[in-house]
Amino acid sequence: MDNQQLVRIYKDILALRWEPVAVRLLRPGETVPAEVAEPTATLRHCQSIIAARRGYSLYMPPRRHACPDGAAIMGLIPMPPKLQSGELYLLFKKLPTLECARKMIAARPCFPAGSYEATLVAPLSKASFEADVVIFTLWPEQAMWLCMAQSYNSGERHIFKTSGYNSTCADLTVQPMQTGKMNISFGCYGSRAASDIDDFELYLSLPAAQLEIVARSLQKLAQKSIPEARHKIYMPPILDKAGVPKKNTRDLPAVQINIDTANCSGDGLCADFCPYGVLVMEEQDGRPVPVVKNPEQCTACYTCVGQCPAGVIQVLQQVP
Repeated sequence: MDNQQLVRIYKDILALRWEPVAVRLLRPGETVPAEVAEPTATLRHCQSIIAARRGYSLYMPPRRHACPDGAAIMGLIPMPPKLQSGELYLLFKKLPTLECARKMIAARPCFPAGSYEATLVAPLSKASFEADVVIFTLWPEQAMWLCMAQSYNSGERHIFKTSGYNSTCADLTVQPMQTGKMNISFGCYGSRAASDIDDFELYLSLPAAQLEIVARSLQKLAQKSIPEARHKIYMPPILDKAGVPKKNTRDLPAVQINIDTANCSGDGLCADFCPYGVLVMEEQDGRPVPVVKNPEQCTACYTCVGQCPAGVIQVLQQVP
C-alpha cells in the first residue's frame, strides 16, 4: 500500500479528524527532500506535529527547534546543563526534588547528541520521505481500535511507557524508534501549553514499518467489531423487540429470556456467542430455533440480543 491508501483506510475506518503525521529523524549526510520547507519561525517539536497535521511539510534543523529539551532528547544537540541537572524541573514546580528530576531524566528515552541532524514532519499522504514513526491524534475510542489492530495477529497485550514529561519527543518519537513498538502519550506540560491539542485528544505513535499490517488488521475489525461497538448493540433494554414483557413473578428466574421463534432466522448466532451455553439450537417443526436450557446461568450480558440479526430475543431482568 502507498501512503495515500493507508491514510484513506485509517481516516475512513477510525473517522479521524486529523491526518496521521509522518516523522523522520534526518541522519548525518542525508539529503533534505525538496518537498519540505524550513519554517520562518522557531517551533517546538510538538508544534511542528500540529503544523503537519494541518497540512504542512517541514524541515526542522536545530536552529528551528524552539525547545532545547526536545531537540536534545532526539539527538540533535547536547542537553543544556540546567535541563540535564534537573534544576529547571524544580523551578517550574513540575517535580519536588532533584532526586525525582534526575530519576525521571535517567529513565527517559533519548538519543546521543549528534545522532541526527534535523527532524522532518509531514502529513502522511504527502510525505516524500521514509518515516521512522507515524503519530496519530486520537480520541480514546480510536486509540483502542488501533491497539486492538496491533494485537490482532499476535494476541499480545501492550505495555506503554509514558509520563507527563517530553511527550512528542521522548514518548512518541524516540521510544517507538528504540523499541519498535507503538506507544501512547497524553501530552506533556509543554505540548499542552504550547499547542492546540484538544483536552480530549491523546497521541499514539506507530513505527512506520507496521503501518500496513495494522491497517489490514483494522480492516478486519471494521467488518464486524467496530460497527457493532459503535452502534452500542449490547445496550439494554432498547434492543428488546420480542413482544411484551411478561409480568414479574417469584416463580420466574432472575433473568428471563423470551424468543420470538416464529420470526427467528435459525442462524444459531445466539447459541454460538452465549458464553455459558444458556441457549442451544433444537429442531422445531423442521427448522432450527434457539431454546433456553440453563436460564439460571444467564448473566444478562445481552450478547445474544446484540448478535441476533432478526432482533427476536428479549432479555428481561427481574426486579427484586
